[in-house]
Amino acid sequence: MQVDVTTRMGALTPATPTGIARLDDMLRGGLRAGSLVAITGEPGVGKTSLALLLTYMAARARAAVLFASVTMDETEVMARLAARALYRDYPDSAVAYGAIWSGDAWQDEYTRAAVGTSVETAVSKVGQLLHLHRARPLELTTELADCAAHLWARHDRVVLVVDGVDAFCASAGGDLARRAAANGSYRNRVAQVCYELRQVADGGCAVVVSAHQQASGLVAPAATLAMEMRPALGSRGALSERHRALGARSIDLVVTKNQLGPTGMVPLEFIAGASVFEERGR
Repeated sequence: MQVDVTTRMGALTPATPTGIARLDDMLRGGLRAGSLVAITGEPGVGKTSLALLLTYMAARARAAVLFASVTMDETEVMARLAARALYRDYPDSAVAYGAIWSGDAWQDEYTRAAVGTSVETAVSKVGQLLHLHRARPLELTTELADCAAHLWARHDRVVLVVDGVDAFCASAGGDLARRAAANGSYRNRVAQVCYELRQVADGGCAVVVSAHQQASGLVAPAATLAMEMRPALGSRGALSERHRALGARSIDLVVTKNQLGPTGMVPLEFIAGASVFEERGR
């Protein structure tokens, strides 16, 4: 079968910046339609925070973003975004997102006003462009594809972020026998889910997925760019009291596969309590 490439390419859309300059350089500008970016790492290393950062930055860049998660609800997402705004706008604040999420920060008269303002700041920056899909455990990829399609019908750029891709199931094109086989084991299920999400990306949006480190070899084949989050080795300088209170730690973002550019390492400082990543050495 012969295919005219010029009829298949469609309109080229601009890249959506990630907010991390070195990562944007590796991606030739940021997240692109048709690409799947995979984030892997051990529990607690910051995968969800990084996925949420990419979500936030894409919405700020005026892309429509769908953040899909089995475990995170609207309150936690908003608390993390508010903590980020609080960290940026109030240099003396050491309020972590957990205190906002639990409501403790609202009880303190000294933090209540700042937290309220930070919530308003986060909402104003992402507007109506950030959408949360609270998924069911082992939900089919067709649910994610349908949600992305709804956004695609109304926006020029769409980014789908799937937090914990290993919590979803493959649809296998709706064929029940193929679906049972695709989801028959953990390895088959995760690999098939990633290939199906790559098909969603090929439909015209950018896709970001996070997964446990044990699934890194399963998500990488379908990925345009695969990166692993690792605790940084070696000594570091003294932390400020604020950074200690917010659980700051050094993380290396190791890019192991990149179809768009070079591989390598992006050194980051992860301020966990504020869900903030800052580039080390910049």
